[in-house]
Amino acid sequence: MKFFSTLLTLGLLTLGVAVQAQTRPAPRRAAVPQRPVMGTAGVKDGFAMKEGKVMHTQNGHTMPVGALVTLPNGTKVQPDGVVILADGSTAQLQEGDYMSPSGRMTTARMKAEQDSLARAAQQDLKNKGKKKKGK
Repeated sequence: MKFFSTLLTLGLLTLGVAVQAQTRPAPRRAAVPQRPVMGTAGVKDGFAMKEGKVMHTQNGHTMPVGALVTLPNGTKVQPDGVVILADGSTAQLQEGDYMSPSGRMTTARMKAEQDSLARAAQQDLKNKGKKKKGK
């Protein structure tokens, strides 16, 4: 009789554990996209030639360059657009040219080439599955 009561108790405990293991977890909440922290996320820091003036953008604020500015790598930017590189060579900023705070210069022509290459790559992705009709 003692054997049957022990077996019955063990069976009830096993049944209770099995029932608890099959409970469902709480459903997950959908992720909510967050707004960007900075409102000036699209503005790059650096120097640009606009309307014949060298403009300096720093922390989202743009103002004309009034005096010689020396960058950390030794490059110097003058208010008239003349750039004296760290090795001593000079360059002139043209309308639409950009120089990063690290001293890397990007010309308006380079930007136009990059834009056209990006547009061509995007067109290729759009037309990837389409076949051209031939004669």
